[in-house]
Amino acid sequence: MRLLIRTPVLAVFAALLAHSQSGPIVSHPAHQDVSRDLFSIALEAKEEDHGNSQKQIHRHGKVKDDRLRERNASRMATYTAPLSPTTVQTSTADSPYFSATPGANFEGLGTGFAGYTITGAPPDTTMAVGPTRIIQWVNSHYAVFDKAGNALLPPHGFIAGNSLWSGFGGVCQTTNRGDPVVQYDHLADRWVFSQFAFNVNGAGDPIAPFTQCFAVSTTNNPLGTYNRYSYVFANFNDYGKLGVWPDAYYMSYNMFSEPSGTNTGVAPCAYDRAAMLTGAAATSVCMATNFYGGGGSLLPSDWDGTTPPAAGAPNIFVRQGTGAPAGLRMLKFHVDFVTPANSTFNDGLGGALGTLINLPVTLTRACNGTGGTCIPQPGGGELLDTLGDRLMYRLQYRKRGTTESLVVTQSEDPDGAGAVGAALRWYEIRDPFGATPSLFQNATFVPDSVNRWMGSVAMDKVGNMLIGYSASDATAVFPSIRITGRQRSEIRNQLQVESTIVAGTGAQLSTFNRWGDYSTMQVDPSDDCTFWYTTEYYAASAAFNWRTRIASFKFPNCQ
Repeated sequence: MRLLIRTPVLAVFAALLAHSQSGPIVSHPAHQDVSRDLFSIALEAKEEDHGNSQKQIHRHGKVKDDRLRERNASRMATYTAPLSPTTVQTSTADSPYFSATPGANFEGLGTGFAGYTITGAPPDTTMAVGPTRIIQWVNSHYAVFDKAGNALLPPHGFIAGNSLWSGFGGVCQTTNRGDPVVQYDHLADRWVFSQFAFNVNGAGDPIAPFTQCFAVSTTNNPLGTYNRYSYVFANFNDYGKLGVWPDAYYMSYNMFSEPSGTNTGVAPCAYDRAAMLTGAAATSVCMATNFYGGGGSLLPSDWDGTTPPAAGAPNIFVRQGTGAPAGLRMLKFHVDFVTPANSTFNDGLGGALGTLINLPVTLTRACNGTGGTCIPQPGGGELLDTLGDRLMYRLQYRKRGTTESLVVTQSEDPDGAGAVGAALRWYEIRDPFGATPSLFQNATFVPDSVNRWMGSVAMDKVGNMLIGYSASDATAVFPSIRITGRQRSEIRNQLQVESTIVAGTGAQLSTFNRWGDYSTMQVDPSDDCTFWYTTEYYAASAAFNWRTRIASFKFPNCQ
């Protein structure tokens, strides 16, 4: 028998999103239960659950007006680090090789997957890697693979994303909107799924209830049963990103008032991990964001490795600053589920709500500063979106001995109105919990005139790094999947020659310029050395014809 708990939905998020609150906002699940096993749900799924001929464009909540993005950043910065010079790498002469050894390379969900029908764009490609299994989730559907690429879900190899909430009730069950994220919680040996859910009006605009759905496996078996939860917001909770931390599951959302689409800020939230793992009622604590006039995306830190942060260490949120002074904004979220009023979201140095640490950088956002749409393709393909207005998922945290690092990437324009609209910008932040964190590495990778964007980066247990991304130009390079990386002992701020996971052979046409929204780089917990990457590409020019690939690599100095 499934346990179904229904509790009143607190109307606190209206206050949060109206910026009238100045402290922690506490809520409880609108619905909660335990699912049947996923294997049985997949067996019983109807054929129509696996495809839909109606194409959807999934929103990403890009804020195009700087006046809405950030306010009073200089007033809120209690510590500003010295300016970190940016290394612009235009050559790989110092690292004329790619030293990571390729492993698996197989087709993920998309046009190239047998029986799969594209239901929307972009794919929002997310992936979790466990000791023996990989879960890939694209907008609308997910698949469970072994590490040789064999799909394990019956009978089609994939299933609709909302199948996890079959029998749950409400919009988590009846809609399948996407913006998915899936993670493997290596400390608990569990799987964590989340996506948003909402209704739409006649014009296709999101309408209430604006919901975030969670499913946390009850064992390490991804085909088993799940503890399921839903949380309701007053406004539209877009582009949610998940970080696994010892004390909580941390999320960030870009919030919008609908149907106007007005950005109302960023909602950083913490969910009671211990309760979710046991199926108990799981409190959420969100923090008001009245220190931003609108706010772009915040990323929560996501812990990899066997050494956790210090007991009680806050989760670190970072975003790209858009106002003056330019830089990376760091805020620290300490959550107290026993006494939520003690929760803080600030500089970690005792400052008021919204105080932050600023790491100054010199940066021109992709597409000549707009952060928008400018990536060309051969053969008359449409210009592609960069999401150059934000940092890209994940913000990975790793502790090696006494060295603590955060790594993250984004797109930037290295030459203004020149030939390259987007290049890889990547960062390593050291001593993130200290009073004076610093940018240990801060570099732009632009070895030629090809555009590189939509990246994801991670670090293995010895300090090697790998970055996966999309690549395209106007004449010869169709949208492709490439990687580059570095071994820990190489020259600081330098990456090796890039390698190609799959070369695209087609252009995206008439898909409203949308591309990726995010990609995912993970590190295999079985050895803490093997990198796994997934994102989209095109093999034939068409509309709504994306494919995805899953590939692994390992550096020889990591054993």
